[in-house]
Amino acid sequence: MAISLSRLGTKNLGALAQRIVNSSRSGKYKMAEEHEFLKDLARESAAYDKLYVKLTYSGRGDEIMAADAARDKAFYALKLYLRGYKDLPLLPDVADAEALYKVMEQFGGKITQLTYAEETAQLKSLLTELDKPEHTARLTTLKLKTSYDDLKAKQKAFEDLYAEQAEANAELRAQPSASSARARLEQALRTYLSLVVAMRSVAGWDMLYNDLNEMVKAAAAAYKNDPSPSKPKAPRQPSDPKKPKDPKDPKDPKKPGGGTGEPPKKPGEEPKPKPGGDGNPDIHLPEE
Repeated sequence: MAISLSRLGTKNLGALAQRIVNSSRSGKYKMAEEHEFLKDLARESAAYDKLYVKLTYSGRGDEIMAADAARDKAFYALKLYLRGYKDLPLLPDVADAEALYKVMEQFGGKITQLTYAEETAQLKSLLTELDKPEHTARLTTLKLKTSYDDLKAKQKAFEDLYAEQAEANAELRAQPSASSARARLEQALRTYLSLVVAMRSVAGWDMLYNDLNEMVKAAAAAYKNDPSPSKPKAPRQPSDPKKPKDPKDPKDPKKPGGGTGEPPKKPGEEPKPKPGGDGNPDIHLPEE
């Protein structure tokens, strides 16, 4: 069974490598367990799995979006309340509402149009200003201190999540590139399987060869029916037309199957192999 490792999907390539390593280290094949080719394959397989199991981001993208929406809602609830309050001149402490709204306009602006980092910087400046004693007193007078503390809490929750994601992404950027990891794993697989093929006539190695050969066949079946077009076959050269023979007696028709006495082949039926085989191993790894 020939297999082209480059045609295997990301997941299938990793799974094949894992199965081969696990089978070779099952305890039945002591002659292979300490071989350097298998050790190298195990190392590359572990590195490959670590790279692809790790998410492209920290996996907290949805949480960050929710945290950002929560701080936006808290900010606009406070701002809209102050805008409505200041437009009602008969209410007490209207001057306090006007002063606080002016601060919200100065440091808040249209925060939803900013990036996460820009909005975070804007809100931190706003909170620093509102934490001043004169503004804290105004918030208390208008009974808005609880709402303001809620905005501060939601801002901190967002910053904490954002910092976690930034750290996770920094770790990801330090990982080797995906393409180089795959190339190393393919080479390690090709080297180890070539060893097993070469040693298959030695006692012990023959059983390992049989086990791994089945795994290779199963992996190759993953792309066997790949809809992508294969390389077109070279067109047959037209042969010279044969000279027509004299018609034979129609009373003596040939037997089906070409006159050899064999039954006609069924559609799609594979030809039976000749006894003894051709001596070639099933596992065959073409150069990519």
